[in-house]
Amino acid sequence: MTKGSRRGSPNKLEAEDAGSGAFALDNAAAEEAFGMVLRLVRSVQTGMQNIDNVHGLSGSQLWALWQVSAQQGLRVSELAEAQHIHPSTASNLLDKLEARGLVRRERRDPDQRVVRLYLTTPGRAVVKLIPGPMRGRLRDALRDVPPAVLSGLIDGVTSVLNLMERPAPEHPVN
Repeated sequence: MTKGSRRGSPNKLEAEDAGSGAFALDNAAAEEAFGMVLRLVRSVQTGMQNIDNVHGLSGSQLWALWQVSAQQGLRVSELAEAQHIHPSTASNLLDKLEARGLVRRERRDPDQRVVRLYLTTPGRAVVKLIPGPMRGRLRDALRDVPPAVLSGLIDGVTSVLNLMERPAPEHPVN
């Protein structure tokens, strides 16, 4: 097996000539990376589904409970930012948690628009029963990755996210 390749197949990093073969290697590397990302996502989804099946909470709901438990009085906008979701999505998620009696929203600030989040007694009990977000398989694996590899992973994922988040090119209508 060669460096930079899981199965010994060539990848983008091993492409030495800039001819037509390099394009095929770029595509092969991109497809290999895409497959690996899908495998990673499926692994995380399976873990979240197990939590949902055992505790009746979605992964997003679990993460929201953990965020609120870590910082009682968290604002809805802060929760949305921590979860990388829109504030209206966070509000909908909180509606479900509030309906189950796990969180409560309070307006204590002079600016009554500011909503603060708190776990209820049943919410605290649930948080004690569910596996913490810091003990997940992905987090454990990332902690075991050598620092140089982890740094490269962060750089690579950042690059992919930046490319995905850029505005789509406009296509002329004929």
